[in-house]
Amino acid sequence: MIEALLQTAPMDDLVFQFLDKKRAEGKPYYVYMTAGANKLLRVYYGRMKEYLAKLGASAAVQTQTQGMT
Repeated sequence: MIEALLQTAPMDDLVFQFLDKKRAEGKPYYVYMTAGANKLLRVYYGRMKEYLAKLGASAAVQTQTQGMT
């Protein structure tokens, strides 16, 4: 997945910018690919955590409104 990210080179992507920066610093392939994978997982985890929090909040609101009727 990281290889595809490098091949498409989306300049607005945080993970690509991070990988490009590490390559420009002269880091070895394994180092910047591992760092990029970790960055991707942290971004994904953060977005999923945010989504699930919103989902939980909306479920709580629905439960409260159903209890009032």
